[in-house]
Amino acid sequence: MITKGSVRRKSAEVFKKVIELRKNGFSYTEIKKETGIAKSTINNWLSLAGLTLTKEHLQIQVKKRVENHVLGTEASKITRARRKELDISKFINKQKDYFNDPFYNYGIALYEAEGSKRTDCKFSNSDYRLILTFVKFVERYFYLNRKENMSFSLYIHETRKNDLRKILNFWSRNIDIKKDLIHTYWKKNKVVGRRENPDYSGQFQVRVMGEKVLGSKILAISDIILKKYLR
Repeated sequence: MITKGSVRRKSAEVFKKVIELRKNGFSYTEIKKETGIAKSTINNWLSLAGLTLTKEHLQIQVKKRVENHVLGTEASKITRARRKELDISKFINKQKDYFNDPFYNYGIALYEAEGSKRTDCKFSNSDYRLILTFVKFVERYFYLNRKENMSFSLYIHETRKNDLRKILNFWSRNIDIKKDLIHTYWKKNKVVGRRENPDYSGQFQVRVMGEKVLGSKILAISDIILKKYLR
């Protein structure tokens, strides 16, 4: 049987440390890690000292867990950011030989103007020539294939449902992809005073996959190239 007397005789200093750690909100596992004392002994000592799981200690533990979670989350964010920066830096080094290539510069400028400003790579336009140019740019310099590494979306107004087949044929023919690869989305907003345009072909979007954070990488290269013209 554990008594105050037996604790003082055998391990008074460790007992004091266990009590102190518990008062500071340490869990049984954390106390065991700090002192090497078995959980059963810790429980007996804390019961002796009246420091078993009280509401106050539970609240302290919860607070500690939340704080540790926040710290862990922030550390993970920093780690991910560093990995992303390193990935972008390596990518730029591989691409720098193209920086004076006119077509490469044109593709970078296209994305800066009409591409997504997020980490993923999305490019939208209603002009098939710009869409096709961007697709060829990605294929030539990033070695990603339109049939395997790209998805295509078409956004058109509901009022043009009767023209869907013609519009799909238009994009399929000009981008050289199968019609069943084009995902169609309908715009429901009403355009006041909109003129009927027989050549209307909707808004087309290309999403590029197969290269992590490609959107961020292209924009980073764009920043480098633009500096030459801003001096």
